Amino acid sequence: MASISLKPQDVTSPASLLPGERTRALIAAKFYPGVYRSFLCYAIFDAPETIRVIDMQSTMQELPLNLQRILSYGATVYSTTPVTTFEGEVPQASSFGEVAARAAAFAHALRDDLGINGDQRVGSFMYNCNEHLETLFAVACMGAVFNPLNKQLMNDQIRHIINHAQDEVIVADQRLAKQLGSILSGGCPFVRAVVFIGRSDIAQAAAHIPEHIACYGYEKLLDGKSTVFHWPVLEETTAAAICYSTGTTGAPKGVAYSHRALYLQAMNLRTTDSVAVAHGQSFLCCVPIYHILSWCVPIAAFMSGTPLIFPGADVSGPSLAHMIATSHPRVANGVPTLWIQLMVHYMRNAPERMSLQEIFVGGSAVPPMLIDLWEQRYGVDVVHVWGMTETLAIGTVARPPSGVSGETRREYRISQGRFPASLEFRVVNDGEVMSSTDRNQGEIQVRGNWVTGSYYHSETEEAGGVASTFREHEVDDAPEQFTPDGWLRTGDVGSVTRDGFLTVKDRARDVIRSGGEWIYSAMLENAIMNQKVVVEAAVVGYPDTKWGERPLAVTRLVDGVEANAETAERLRDALRDSFPNWMLPEYWAFVQHIDKTSVGKFDKIDLREHLAAGDYDVIALQGPGADSPGNTTPPRREH
Repeated sequence: MASISLKPQDVTSPASLLPGERTRALIAAKFYPGVYRSFLCYAIFDAPETIRVIDMQSTMQELPLNLQRILSYGATVYSTTPVTTFEGEVPQASSFGEVAARAAAFAHALRDDLGINGDQRVGSFMYNCNEHLETLFAVACMGAVFNPLNKQLMNDQIRHIINHAQDEVIVADQRLAKQLGSILSGGCPFVRAVVFIGRSDIAQAAAHIPEHIACYGYEKLLDGKSTVFHWPVLEETTAAAICYSTGTTGAPKGVAYSHRALYLQAMNLRTTDSVAVAHGQSFLCCVPIYHILSWCVPIAAFMSGTPLIFPGADVSGPSLAHMIATSHPRVANGVPTLWIQLMVHYMRNAPERMSLQEIFVGGSAVPPMLIDLWEQRYGVDVVHVWGMTETLAIGTVARPPSGVSGETRREYRISQGRFPASLEFRVVNDGEVMSSTDRNQGEIQVRGNWVTGSYYHSETEEAGGVASTFREHEVDDAPEQFTPDGWLRTGDVGSVTRDGFLTVKDRARDVIRSGGEWIYSAMLENAIMNQKVVVEAAVVGYPDTKWGERPLAVTRLVDGVEANAETAERLRDALRDSFPNWMLPEYWAFVQHIDKTSVGKFDKIDLREHLAAGDYDVIALQGPGADSPGNTTPPRREH
């Protein structure tokens, strides 16, 4: 047995490294004078460590884990598995074999016609559709980097992402041409070409694009191209895709996903403790591909022969109901608001039958009532998942342990779910790592094989670069999001039980600090949305002269319910069994609509801006809690 002292300079491929401990790296170690061997190991880079290297090596072959293997497998073994896109009156039908063939043809076009011959970035600006999946596979498998652009973001955010990633080609839906043209007109110097999907003439769409950028039709580029592409054997640690975490403040941050991370996450999604993406179980992908590649579900589907259903542009309640009635998916994913809207539609238009068995929901906390309604009315399990761009989508899945029932099972289901073996976690409070118990709360920190160790650093963010500033602030790599010992700080506050189930109480920035105590807005939101007269509710901190901050519930009521102080009082009373009086909100604002962020979460910055501008009619009850039976002080209205 030999041992070496491993230091960062011993690494032969520094570009593949992630900071922090236990980072996978390719090391050239000098065991004996003049003799070098290459091997895979885990290293700790925050301080030199002595790593024991065993002379006896395994006899196992080492093949890179990359997307080309998944695409080729799905295209041969599951070539007839259907892919359906709902666009127009007649759904577009395709198959895994056809997707792979068209991806190969598009790879030829990218290389031969558009000059993509290395690791250049290719952006996409589309809804979920066959062409979006073809673009993903074509770009990543040929050795370029796929950059899906979130159309829900502000134009300046999208422009910054295009410039930071240095996108050279953008594949776009013609319906988004006007928005894309406005973005590009603001200055995107690296973009050379826009490719519009669709079989119709692109002239009208191209008119929105700056004249110096060439425009092409996707179908014309594919016409006559070979449907066989000799995909290069790519090192598994190279980037396949880059997605951007926008949050609500600051510049978007890039997370570059390796082929290996995508492969491992796809394998994880196929396990029964995770999403269980399975052969023949058709999957309705309502999570956009621009949201972490639809949580990697389409990639996992090519591993398992899972029929894919894409909703296209329309994900309204009636549209989803039509898709489910005609295509009969067994599984679906999406943010909670989609399934709230669909349930409201079903309450007025009951379905003849229900094909769905499971709905995987993430992006924001799932109201317990939503879980109950789907189970009680239609026998559908709404499964809560937790994750983020930095964790390559899904980190935990709320599947209750075997053998539990009743209220215990329900408590597991309304948690964020259990961590898999590949994702390590810890709870940190004031710098102290806490033991796993539901009583110990703090910031959730994670590390693992599909967790980023840093944000992508682009040369364009350096001084004077086109992406060096965002909204007049200098751009940096946000090193504060990562601990010195290599953990990702998620920004979520919560607890983890002894059996590995995560419960997120709130985002650290959304915790309401009232009189020196913490009030978790997410817990109040779930409890308020559990009331039958409430469609949705977002809770934010509201300035209070006595307590500093108090909770204000911005609430959307069911049609026909009066928006007045009496309703606010009844809603507060309904919370008394679940919270101490001092946590109960005395400020209420009833609204017709609550804005969401690009990932379907309540846009609390927008809510706070509306409040500061006096846009909401705020009802102020007596507080905190107003539990005194002799208290007759009337509520007041504030503007």
